[in-house]
Amino acid sequence: MDAEAAMTHATEALELLTLKSLRTLAAAIQGGSLTRAAVERGLAQSAVSRQIAELERALGGALFYRTGRGVKPTALAEQMLPRVSALLSEAEALLRMGKELTGVPSGLVTLGLVPGVAGFMAAALYGEVAQRFPEIRLRVIEGYSGDMEVALSQGRIDMAILNRYRARGSNSYRKLADAQICVVGRQSVLQRMLAPVDTALPASMALQTLERLPLVLPVPPNAIRNLLDEQAGRHGVPLNVILEASSSVILKSMLARHDCATLLPRHAVSEELACGRLAAIALAERVFRQHVVLATSSQRPFTLAGKAVAALITETAGALMARQAVL
Repeated sequence: MDAEAAMTHATEALELLTLKSLRTLAAAIQGGSLTRAAVERGLAQSAVSRQIAELERALGGALFYRTGRGVKPTALAEQMLPRVSALLSEAEALLRMGKELTGVPSGLVTLGLVPGVAGFMAAALYGEVAQRFPEIRLRVIEGYSGDMEVALSQGRIDMAILNRYRARGSNSYRKLADAQICVVGRQSVLQRMLAPVDTALPASMALQTLERLPLVLPVPPNAIRNLLDEQAGRHGVPLNVILEASSSVILKSMLARHDCATLLPRHAVSEELACGRLAAIALAERVFRQHVVLATSSQRPFTLAGKAVAALITETAGALMARQAVL
């Protein structure tokens, strides 16, 4: 092959290496299936097969073995994946830079949410973002405040709505709302253990009263748990912790099926309170006032898209939480 023919061949091969086909390749490798790649990319399977075939022609080798359960990447595909991922990330960064230079927020924003707000905040925020900033894509991760703080400090997420009780911390914080921590359980359980016969549940109760209750609590370290353990130790209040769980779903399941209580802000159980499945009594001590904050990572660039999402959260979160607290 002479030099001119070789150059023509190389040019034709490069024209087959489109971002669309490389994104399809990455989806097929990670999903282990051309069908799943087609669904993820919103393409017909024939289009996916055609893009893979074009890549194989350009690269001069097979990219997948067919198996009974899908496809398996060849050594060529596995070796290419890191560079393909880097190229796609760089293309996204270039697009984001162009959008930011023209003042259009775009790109991916990764948001962490604590369980107490995730149920209503994610859907509401998506609606606002989709309407006002259609070129922003949200990725939402749920976890307790301690986990979110670590993710922020490591630069794995852009921002998080979390709970704080003290001012210190390495990330940047913006207060969204305050909420009093409550003792939460089925009304019949709280009535039997805390209130005299034929009397209503009190509006608030002292920390000392917790010694009467079997408690299900988050696994430490956890913001509410850390504060409760500290205050109970300081005031000599014995706690009867019957189960620890790292999931709010487990805690709520325990409340539904067993005679016990937990500690949560009202907005975290607003639906259960509204339909009568649970009841809540505020802890009287001021120290159990929770600050719900928006925290941003000091380890990631604060993009135009991130600023737009942060502004939306600041604008809407307080009203959303107040609405949930009174449902």
